[in-house]
Amino acid sequence: MRIAVNALFLVPGQVGGTETYLRRLLAEVPALLAPGEELLVFANAENAETLSADLRGAPRTKVVPTGVRAASRVRRVLFENLALPRSLAAAGADVLWNPGNAAPLRAPCPQVTTVHDMQYRRFPEDFPPLALAAMRLLVPAAVRRSARTIAVSEFSRSEILSLVPGASPERVVAVPEAADPFFAEDVPGETVARRALELAGSGDPLLLVVSNSYPHKSLETAALAFGRLCGRFPHRLLVVGRPRLGEPALAAALAALPDPSRAVRIEYASRADLAALYRAADLLLFPSRYEGFGLPVLEAMSAGLPVIAAREGSVPEVAGDAALYARAGDPEDFARAASSLLSDPAARARLSAAGRERAALFSWRRAAERTLDVLRSAAARS
Repeated sequence: MRIAVNALFLVPGQVGGTETYLRRLLAEVPALLAPGEELLVFANAENAETLSADLRGAPRTKVVPTGVRAASRVRRVLFENLALPRSLAAAGADVLWNPGNAAPLRAPCPQVTTVHDMQYRRFPEDFPPLALAAMRLLVPAAVRRSARTIAVSEFSRSEILSLVPGASPERVVAVPEAADPFFAEDVPGETVARRALELAGSGDPLLLVVSNSYPHKSLETAALAFGRLCGRFPHRLLVVGRPRLGEPALAAALAALPDPSRAVRIEYASRADLAALYRAADLLLFPSRYEGFGLPVLEAMSAGLPVIAAREGSVPEVAGDAALYARAGDPEDFARAASSLLSDPAARARLSAAGRERAALFSWRRAAERTLDVLRSAAARS
């Protein structure tokens, strides 16, 4: 059986959690292939080198460069619908996995599509008009045309079933994500201190926010909460994530701080830098109003960093009782929760231990096994 993977959506460093999702599963799947199974990963011009490096030496796995430039959404969608089906037929693909929310409108084999969330329906203001129009067309079409749809949490599964007309409960399957095991590994204390100092520009204790600034992420809530803490605690606020349509609200909240110099904004941190920051910080503030899964929450807990989050979307499903919750969009409540933990090291230690235990319940290996089961089931339908 030939399993084709549609990686045309992936522009490294630009697509957030969907990049982590695909690359972590591709790290696990090849070792799980049965005799007679092959993996063909159709890559774009931006990711072919990255995926080839990731998969070098992987058994029965081949990266197929297509040359299409995915930075142009229109060009990528046209290629996906016009050229990719011909390539799949020529390669003899038995099933196509689309890990990035959309699928070709036609394919020579059964399709499985991962739909990470229904953000475009719940928070349309997060998207430029052209991207929103594309999502409104492509996501429902992908769900209806796919033999199976994978959701990354039970919450996302319920969203797909309620918001996509014709979605069938028998054909939508929840396969939870996991944290990269790297974040659970020990990091030398001197590395943590050095990188935190270099990234934050100070040796002061840190409160951390990790998220691109989409409006639904509500990052201004964390900034305004930090403003209420500044007079009582010596911390700095470090915000890590790329600017998106919610950046003006975040920038205004940071500018309004009693001392704006105590907030640091960086657009990107490598995996190693994030691991160091998760170890260096005292708390992760995660005020998002909507998450299909919420990887930063699980990454932070895996590293032992206590989390304060809004009880929204999939976050309660992922974090369970191992996070402290505050009301969405309420800076005062986030500040109250942060103050209670910063004032109580023993409570922070208990939450840290609970977070590590919770994160250990999730596994990319299990996610890869379940994903392969779904792909095999879809292929068998043909």
